[in-house]
Amino acid sequence: MNASNERQQLKAMLQGAGLKVSLVRLKILEVLQRNPDGLRSRELHGYLLLADEQISVLSVRQVLSRLCACGLVARDDEGLYRLQLARPQGRPVALAG
Repeated sequence: MNASNERQQLKAMLQGAGLKVSLVRLKILEVLQRNPDGLRSRELHGYLLLADEQISVLSVRQVLSRLCACGLVARDDEGLYRLQLARPQGRPVALAG
């Protein structure tokens, strides 16, 4: 799958969760999609800085909190965040494509 299709999928996930599509949300989901073993918020922040995204750790944590509340991202007991491909109720997220 190419980057354009991946981005369209992530946009559809955000919209399906009732969230506005923002560049920061997309970038965070893209980083999590490329790191299926999970990342801590500071690690994710580091990836965003390497991609020249000027965002604070606090902002990353706020976005992650919102994505967790919507069921798009899960946080485990070790503090690792992972992209969820299914809604918490077991319903699949609508994907574009």
